[in-house]
Amino acid sequence: MESTLDNGQVRSAKEFDNGKINSFIENVEDLTHALRDVETPEIARVKAKVKIALAAAKSALSDSAAQVRSQALQASRNTDTYVRDNPWQVVGIAALIGIAVGILASRRPD
Repeated sequence: MESTLDNGQVRSAKEFDNGKINSFIENVEDLTHALRDVETPEIARVKAKVKIALAAAKSALSDSAAQVRSQALQASRNTDTYVRDNPWQVVGIAALIGIAVGILASRRPD
């Protein structure tokens, strides 16, 4: 089955997921802070596991953000190289886009 999502939709989904993950992490941190006064062996064991899991989740989010930044920087470099190597093609493409936008903007709904 082929995916029909565009980059904007994928980006929105990732941002939504990251927001949900950050919210979940904050809720778990709040829970561990609320349980800080409860001292039983089971709670201590669970708190230790939760702290390890939170550290891993934060690290994964950080790595993911670093990967996105790296990909954006690479895309920027590739675009810059293409524009420098093909300035007239870029001017032509920009002119065509400008004409298309002008035509679409000049149409008035009846």
